[in-house]
Amino acid sequence: MAAPPPSYTSTPVQAPAYTATPIPGGSDALPEYDDANAPSGIFVPSQGINDKLPNHFKINNQYVKAQVLPSELQAHLVLLGAFYRLREEVRTFKGKADLSMEPDERWTVFLQRAIYRFEQWAVRMIGGEGQEEVLGEGPRVLASNEVPPLDVLMVWHTYMLNPRTYYEDCLRKLPGLLRIGSLPLMQLASSIDSETLLPHPPSESRVAAFAAFTCQPFDCPLNTTSEETVHVYCPSCSQSNTVPWITFKGDGFAQRGFGCICNDCRFMFTRETLGVRKFYEDMEKCIASPERTFLANTILDYHAGVQAEVQWSQVLTATVLSLKQGTAPAPAQIWGKQIGWTMKAVEDYCRIGMLGKKNQPWIATPRPLNIILSAYRQPGPFSLDLASAVLRQMNFIEKMVNLGFTEQARWEEDHDALTRSVVRYHSFLDLMASTAGNFVVPTLVGSTRVTSVLSLIRSPVIGTSNDQTELFVEQYLQSRTLKDVIGIIPDHDDKVGQGALSDAYDKTAEAWKARFGVPYSICGCLPQDVAGGGSGGSSFSFFSKKGKSKSALEKPLENPRPDLLSPSDEAAELTHPSDHHAVAIVNPGEPNAAEAQLRRRELAKRAKDLGKSVERGKADQWGEVMHKRAVDHTPSFLCPVQYGVQTPFSKFGQGDCTAFSGNGLQSASAAGECCKGNGMNGLCGAQFDQKRGGPLESVKLSVMM
Repeated sequence: MAAPPPSYTSTPVQAPAYTATPIPGGSDALPEYDDANAPSGIFVPSQGINDKLPNHFKINNQYVKAQVLPSELQAHLVLLGAFYRLREEVRTFKGKADLSMEPDERWTVFLQRAIYRFEQWAVRMIGGEGQEEVLGEGPRVLASNEVPPLDVLMVWHTYMLNPRTYYEDCLRKLPGLLRIGSLPLMQLASSIDSETLLPHPPSESRVAAFAAFTCQPFDCPLNTTSEETVHVYCPSCSQSNTVPWITFKGDGFAQRGFGCICNDCRFMFTRETLGVRKFYEDMEKCIASPERTFLANTILDYHAGVQAEVQWSQVLTATVLSLKQGTAPAPAQIWGKQIGWTMKAVEDYCRIGMLGKKNQPWIATPRPLNIILSAYRQPGPFSLDLASAVLRQMNFIEKMVNLGFTEQARWEEDHDALTRSVVRYHSFLDLMASTAGNFVVPTLVGSTRVTSVLSLIRSPVIGTSNDQTELFVEQYLQSRTLKDVIGIIPDHDDKVGQGALSDAYDKTAEAWKARFGVPYSICGCLPQDVAGGGSGGSSFSFFSKKGKSKSALEKPLENPRPDLLSPSDEAAELTHPSDHHAVAIVNPGEPNAAEAQLRRRELAKRAKDLGKSVERGKADQWGEVMHKRAVDHTPSFLCPVQYGVQTPFSKFGQGDCTAFSGNGLQSASAAGECCKGNGMNGLCGAQFDQKRGGPLESVKLSVMM
């Protein structure tokens, strides 16, 4: 049996006192550690970086205070840079290894271990299910000795970028994280050296506390050998089994072919089986206390982003589980023997309750059931595949690194980029309020704000800034801007088909210019309005109504909103559409290839029309700028096949269809519409439908009908 977790205590472990008393023994002896020069525990941003930010912003005809500051964006970028450096250290490992792995394969194994370590930290150290009374009611701050290692912090950061799932999981399984609330961004950034992007040496108390609670070393090994193991409990008999992380055969716990025969009952189980066990455990609790316990994805109202009335969660859970009055609770292993140990068996069982009749295979599985079961595709208390989520998020982080945003020396002099990012973010919130119900697509400069707000709150659309919006869950749920002003709480969906993204980008660009009077992007991507207004009857255009005798660029460029847009070449790439939400298709079928070809032709036509307008002197100044930059510029949302990936799937790493490459989908179906295996075809595990909402909306609709 694995060692039981240590008892939780809300009293922080105190660090030992240090003195500066010299050690006897001559000049070569080291003095005792003096914490006077230690990191202060608070991130110190560049001086004056917040000075140009307005005090208030107008959003949906209301004035609100700034929801994020440039200094917070800077702190967030320190974390992103540290995550990227960690990945590169793992990928470029040069030490001895008994099992040869490619760089990306080693990274996927490292992620599996990081997620396991995050689970141990969140459940044992911060407080998991069943520890609510010990944790208390009120919020609390993260103690200095509770700050996790960088790999654990990276997983936590990505988890919070999915705020709806994170919040519901905290309500159901992780009360300790719920009480901490938002990501303590400034505190966490202070644990990183902003110049080297390496973590500061941890204190002895921090190392000791992490090891005591998690039974894990503070530093996760960069490379994993076949001799390193993990304790996994058998779904059938609950006995602990010691399992290697990787094997030459390919059936280690961090490998896609994982399988284990229980040492006690000889039951053969896989990751799918462990996910099924998680479902049966929830089923047991739902039957025992139906007024307090509910299945995953049945608690939050999708559109509002807040807890629905308990009665709706009860009705939905009872319907899915076919519960009747007097149904007796039973242990999870009993349900496994009665129903089966595959997700297909679970789906067939739940279909009866949802369809109200005997399972009829020719009737498609209801979409709400697909969404609920998607939370049980992997073991652990998390309702999404964190490994795949980290991989997809790393694509965005790499863009920030390539733009030089993680180099902190840049912000000592350049305060305008982050300030403009914050302003664009608030303008984006205003745009969301004015286009309620529509999917809007961010730019990279929006992502920077998100990067910071993401550590604060995160919104799915304006680039860097939006990523940050999702990190402050408390503010995310209580923020006057996001809920009272906009009317909704946005979520982060990083699995969206490229066709849907390209269409949404065109509409976003059109609405942005109509509202703010300047183009949305000037990187060289050509939105629909660049060709003189599409099917939407646009009232604006990059063309002037009268011809011009000379180039518009010969005159000083008139920029009515310098707070939103800079015409400089250096700032242009920051307005590039953020496509880290997209899922590319590795082996596209005919519909996907045809869609990409149509998009390619449309972009070529826009470029041709704009070129003619420039030649005739009819393009305005922004049109000439975009025409110049469109040369050799790679547009977003164009190629259905991911660039540079030859073998995106391998025996290493576990997760959904994007587990290895981070944004590849092995299917002939449309991106974002295929869920590989487990009987849940037709739904991407991380994706909800913006128009139709989630399971709760469906059950409410059925009751009203």
